[in-house]
This record gives sequence, C-alpha cells and structure tokens, in this order.
Amino acid sequence: MKFESIFGQTETKAKLIAQVKNNRISHAQIFASKEGSNALALAIAFAQFINCTNKLENDSCGTCASCSKYEQMAHPDLHFSFPFIADASKKLEIADDFIVQFRQEFIENPMMNLYDWTLKLKAENKKPNITIKECRNIIKKLSLKAYESEYKVLIMWLPEYLGNEGNVLLKSLEEPPQKTLFLLVSEDQNNILPTILSRTQMTKIPRYSREDVMDFLMKQQGLEEQISKNISLMSEGNLNKAIKLSEQINNSMLMGFKEFLNNCFKNNFSELEKWASSFKESGKNEAKNFLNYALEIIRLSAIVEFKSVSQLVDAEEERVILSLSRLMDLSNREHVYKAFNKAFYEIERNGNLKLILIDLSLTLRNNFKREPKVVSKQ
Repeated sequence: MKFESIFGQTETKAKLIAQVKNNRISHAQIFASKEGSNALALAIAFAQFINCTNKLENDSCGTCASCSKYEQMAHPDLHFSFPFIADASKKLEIADDFIVQFRQEFIENPMMNLYDWTLKLKAENKKPNITIKECRNIIKKLSLKAYESEYKVLIMWLPEYLGNEGNVLLKSLEEPPQKTLFLLVSEDQNNILPTILSRTQMTKIPRYSREDVMDFLMKQQGLEEQISKNISLMSEGNLNKAIKLSEQINNSMLMGFKEFLNNCFKNNFSELEKWASSFKESGKNEAKNFLNYALEIIRLSAIVEFKSVSQLVDAEEERVILSLSRLMDLSNREHVYKAFNKAFYEIERNGNLKLILIDLSLTLRNNFKREPKVVSKQ
C-alpha cells in the first residue's frame, strides 16, 4: 500500500512522511479517525514506507522485496491484530487464525468497517473482541527478532475492542522490544483504555470533506455531478459509506421513496407490507441505505421552508422535498426524523426488519397532514 494509492489525506501523509525523514518515529501511535477515513490504509502505507529499502522522495518504491510483501500484507515482520469471534472448539483463538480472511477483506475494501468484517466472518449477530489470548500472542510475536526488516510492526485495528485484558500490553507499549512499532487504528477513541491512551502518541486522521467525497465519486467512480453531490451530503465524510451509497443510490431509490410516500399517505398497507418484506431478500444494508436517503430528504424538507435547495438536489428530488414539506409541519417532521433514526438503530442491532419498517410506515402515515394529492409519479 503506497501513499499515492490512498485518496486524499494530503496533510496526514505529509506528517507521516516527515516522521520518517526526520527520524522521529514514535514507537506507539494511535491513528485516531472516524469510519471511512482510510486510517487503516494509511497505517499500512506508513509501515511500508518505513521498511522500504529503496524509498522515493515521498513514498515507498512499491517494487523492492519489502514493498512486494507489504502489498500482499504478508511481510514476516508485519503483524495484525483485530477484533474476531473466538471459538476454542474450532481452534480459532487468535487473530492469526483469521488473517487470510482479513487480508482478503482489506484488499477488496480498504475502508472496511466492523460490520463488513463481521459479515466476512459470517458472524453478524455476534460481538467480536480482542481477547487476552490474542494479547499474549502479540507479546510473544514481538519478542522475537525481526526476520528481514529494520522494524517489526504491529497494526492493531480497532483497539477500542480491547477490554481490561489490554492492560497486559502496557509494558510492551511503554518499553517495546528494539525497533518495534505499535500502530493502533481507532474509530472511537473514547472507548480505548485510558492506560493505553496515556502510553501512545495520537495522530489524528480527519474526515473527508464533502468536496473530497464529490471529487472521489466523480473522478474515481464515474458518477454524475448531481448524484455525487447528493451522496456527499448523506455520507458525512465517510468514504466507505459513500461508495456503498454510490452502488445503490440512483433514480430507482428516488422512485422507491416516492412510491413509499404515496402508499403511506393512501393507507395502502398491503403494498407497504410487500415493500417491507422485499428487504428480506435484499438485506438490511439496502434497508439502511434507504433510511439514509430518506433521512436526508426529510432534513431537506425542513430546510426548504427557509431557503432553496435547488443547488443541492436535482429537479425531481426537489419536487418530492417540496411535497413532503407540505405534508408535515416542523414538529411532526422532527418526530418522523427521530423515528427514522430509531429504525436505523434497531436494524443495526438485528431487530425484525419487516416489523421495524411497517412500524416506521405507520409513524410516517400518522404524522401526515390530510391533502388530496401527495407526490407525482411522473
């Protein structure tokens, strides 16, 4: 993973490169980020640059023996730790037992989140963590001499999933073996053990701006400007989320939302039941994407009462937003917005998808004003 392969994050890259050039590499760092900021990729690129034997001015060469192994995430002096579902009966007790799946998932999706990872493990309903046995295995691995690089590197993804058992790592963090680096990639620094936070240097990875997300979607995903603008608003700087939305949000999403509104308004419960049931096949990710889209439309329906939104959406979406604005007053809209957020929360926690969506439909219906016409289907 070269720095040039990672979209944006120019300032962060420059700071990491400067650490190496100035020979001021901190032995224990937290890459403090939010989901979809490319922090894990940055940590790997940083480690690759450090151990590259033929460094370029501002990047690793990508071709030396060390870089070639880093590109496959299979360098003998590069170690990974991450949350997993331990199963002693299957002899799956440390991160190394899951490393093949982890490499595959990262190579396919460098901005993967914990949900993507648990899907890969086929363990969506179980909570992963980093176990005491894994911590002891880290200490054991790092106590050995480096095989071929100057530095041994441990990259721990999501250290917030370390419980109190993480305290066994404190001595290694404070007094690591010679030429050993700890790079902890976190998306929730508030849940990292304070004892670990106090022994690490923090490198903040900012979220992408809306302009960054738009630029990525237009240039690298080939999306039209207006669609890119819509997705950039909904993704909130989360590039992983933006990519997933880009795969699903198109005219059919708008048409589906219009149909949903009309069925709610007309009390067409047989169609609403079919609609809710349809997500059994497409899955909760598509349901969550629908809710994200709906939340943005509802938000804009409040904004449109005070200023135009024509610069943010296309003409057809603006018509839907204006219709929705006429159908609810501000207090009802706030109630509906909270209901959609609640539905999203319940779906993430594996509630009954059909019941959640039907309940949401009733909530929306009960907060409509009565008007003769809702949303044009043309």
